[in-house]
Formats: sequence, C-alpha cells, structure tokens
Amino acid sequence: MTKETIYPKFRWYILFTLVICTAITGMGLIGPAPLIPKILKTMPQFDPGEITLMTMSSFNFFVALSALFGGVLLDKLGVIKVFIAGMILVAAGALLMPVCGNSLWGMIFNRGLQGCGTGPIMASAAPLAAAYFPQKERSIVTGFQGFSVALGIVAGLLFLPQMAVSLANWQKALMFIGPLGIVGIVLAITIMFGPKALEVIVEKTAEEHQTAISHAFKKAIGEPVLWVAILTYLAMSWVFQAFNDMTPGYIGVPIAEHVGSLGMGTIKGGKYLILATILYCIGSIVGGVITDKVFKGNGRPVIATGFLLGAISAFMILVPFVTSNPSMLVFFLSCCGFFFSFVNPQAVGYIAKNYPKEITGKLGGMATGIAIFGGWGGATAGGYLIHASGYPGSIHVNVIGFCLVGFIISLFLRPKKTNRRNGLPSSR
Repeated sequence: MTKETIYPKFRWYILFTLVICTAITGMGLIGPAPLIPKILKTMPQFDPGEITLMTMSSFNFFVALSALFGGVLLDKLGVIKVFIAGMILVAAGALLMPVCGNSLWGMIFNRGLQGCGTGPIMASAAPLAAAYFPQKERSIVTGFQGFSVALGIVAGLLFLPQMAVSLANWQKALMFIGPLGIVGIVLAITIMFGPKALEVIVEKTAEEHQTAISHAFKKAIGEPVLWVAILTYLAMSWVFQAFNDMTPGYIGVPIAEHVGSLGMGTIKGGKYLILATILYCIGSIVGGVITDKVFKGNGRPVIATGFLLGAISAFMILVPFVTSNPSMLVFFLSCCGFFFSFVNPQAVGYIAKNYPKEITGKLGGMATGIAIFGGWGGATAGGYLIHASGYPGSIHVNVIGFCLVGFIISLFLRPKKTNRRNGLPSSR
C-alpha cells in the first residue's frame, strides 16, 4: 500500500500558536528575575539569593517534572489539548500573584502552577514538528520555539520592570501575564476547528503498530548519541537559566547588598538584557539555517560554537573594563544571548529529525524534562552561590563552567543516517 503524508498549510497557524504560547511561558519564566530589587523591599527577611531560589528555582523544578510527564500527554492527547491546559495553569499562577505572592509558600504555589503549565509546552516542539511538518522544515520549527522563549523573555524584561515601577506593585506587574494566557487558550481552541493532523496509512494492525513504537522507543534510548544530544540540551538549559536568573540581579541589585552586583537599578537590570534576548531570538533561527544549509543537517559544529563563544562572552561581562562601560557590557551580554541560542534548538531538532514521529513526544518530553532539571540546577545552584559568594562566583561556575562542559560533550554528537530498509534512523 502506498504511503504519503500531505502537510496542510494550516500547519503555519499551528506554528504561530506554538510561538505565542511558548512566548507567554517565557514571559512567565523570566517575570520575577528583573523585579528582585522590588521584591526585596516587600520581603526584607530574604536576601537576593533566597529570593532567586523562591521565584526561579521553584519554577524550574516544576517545569522539569511536568515536562517529563508532558511527553506522555503529548503523545496521548496531542499538542492542542496540552497547550490549552498549560495556558490555564500559567494564567492562574499569574492572576493569583497579588493574592498570595508576597509569602514564601504562596509564591512557590503560584510558580508551581506556572511551571506545571510551562513544562509540557516546552516539550512540544519535537512532536509538533514531527506531526505537522516535513523533515526539511523541522529544524525551523524547533528554532522557532527557541525564538519564542526568548521573545517572551524580551517582553518580560521590557514591560514588567516598567509596570512594577509605574504601578508601585510588583505583584500586579506579574499578574499581567494572566490575560496573555487567556489569549493563548483562545488560539489553541481555534486549532481544534482547523484541518486535522493527517496520519500515514500503514499495513499493520494496531497491536503490531504499538509493538513497533515500543521497540523504536527502547532502541532510541539505548543509543549513546541520543544521550549526547540530551546532555548538550541539559548543559545549555543550566547555563541559559542561570544567566537569565542571575544577570538582572547582577546588574540591578544595590551594591550595598555586598553580593558583587553592579548596582544599576531595576530598570537597567532588565533593559540591558533586552538586546541579548533579541539576539537570542535571531540566533535560534540563524543556528537552524546554518545547520541545515551549511552543515547539511549536522548540528554538532553549531552547538560546539555556541558553547565555546558563549563561555568567552560570559567571562567578559565580569571584566572591570567591560562593566565600567555600559556599551561594552551590553555588547558582551548580547554576544552571550546570540551564541547560547545555537544549542538547544539543534539538540531538539536532532530528535525531531532522527526518530519516528510516534515517539518524538516521549523522547522530546524526556529530553526536555531532563534538560529543565538542568535549568532548575542552574537556578538553584545560582541562588546558593549568590548567597554564599556573590554574583561573580555564581556566573563563573554556572555559566562559564557549564559552557565548557557542554562544549566537550558536544564533540561526541555524531550525525545519523537513515536505514533505508526500515525507514528508521541509525547511528553511523
């Protein structure tokens, strides 16, 4: 029986929905980070490191857990229902912020809701790309998710500090994410009335099909090269989360706190990262284009470059002649954002391009969950290190150190070729 998959143009609206929903989660992710100087004023019993643990580490912990379970939900329920449920949780956590966000457990509860909504959405790029897009477009899809995270971070850094200052209330500023979550829900519901995902006709019984899927999954997780891709994803998630959580505080927290910060204030703490995050948006797509057009789908050179040049750029933001010159500081912060963006879209794209679409939800969810535990590790270790030794020590370990570890790991990411006898990818 002839097999053919037709990909409807409606897939671009689905990609647009992915961009918006992911951007909203990115805004939720970064929300409290530039507001730490404001949060300190209403919660003086905590120091900057403890606030970072409360707001950022808790969020990443729940993102990681929910991403692991989200992979199963993505395969069973599909991306649309996952988008709807995720946006409901993100919006609820934001709308509750003025109600209970000014207490330790209230903040952790709100960030837990948002994290549980974010994880499955973060894990959705690989199964969405495999289900709705031809192979040659899948790096573009995973690149757009990296772009979307950064887009949300830009929006958070640009608008939330300004709103916190103008409203004189950081909880109300964070509540702004709630109505945006409702927009995401509407977009996702609209997809349910569009063309359905096409399924390839196969000459197998349901039982044989499930057996084949189980076999493919077991085979995939037994391949060392898959774990190399996941470890690069984990290392950059650690770096990226640590960078975004710590840098606004490093720039903005008052010098009087004695944590090695630059003391430039809340507004600059967010403003100086905006260009870096815009370049992360651009780099997420540029990296995918370079991988597909220059290196013929081999993401290893792009990932290695991102880690190495990202480490050098991060080192420069600690050098006195750079920190004393705002233009130089913004330049090297922007270099960090650009080069960091080369890694994770290629790692996720590796899964989307090299494994059967029936298991990309499980593989993508597993990879994203493991990687976001890296993000949780970066946020948690960052908070402890800020508390113990200040921002510079934390940046040395959590950003520069893990970039170098990721660079070494990335050298082992071998390309895969297709086994033409069964249509499944296999290692060279």
